[in-house]
Amino acid sequence: MSNENHNALSKNDPQLLKLVSGGTFAFKAFEEDILALSSIVAGTSYQNLTDIEEKIILNESKLELKREPKNEYDEFAVAVSFEGHKLGYIPRSKNQTIARLMDAGKQFYAKVKAKEWEGKWLRLDMEVFLKD
Repeated sequence: MSNENHNALSKNDPQLLKLVSGGTFAFKAFEEDILALSSIVAGTSYQNLTDIEEKIILNESKLELKREPKNEYDEFAVAVSFEGHKLGYIPRSKNQTIARLMDAGKQFYAKVKAKEWEGKWLRLDMEVFLKD
């Protein structure tokens, strides 16, 4: 390597030069939680969500996800709740991977991206994130 290339490396990447010379530096692979799924919340029409809906703030309120492995209708059921109030579920067609990862100890949460009343049905669009 020419002296000119070595100088360019030290000018362009001081962290790498520090590491190569025996120093240490902080490296964070993921600065943010990982988006795992975008979906609606299924089954909201079976819940009374009139009072809780106004408390859900778009892009801010964190929804809790809880596995229900003994659910009689779906062995991969993942319930979606807010402040202890069940909103519904991750849809059956999209829940198996999240459920298996939760069973393996991974933790997830969701945020509501959009909400709209359609009759007595509260449509909730959510994004599910893998916690770092």
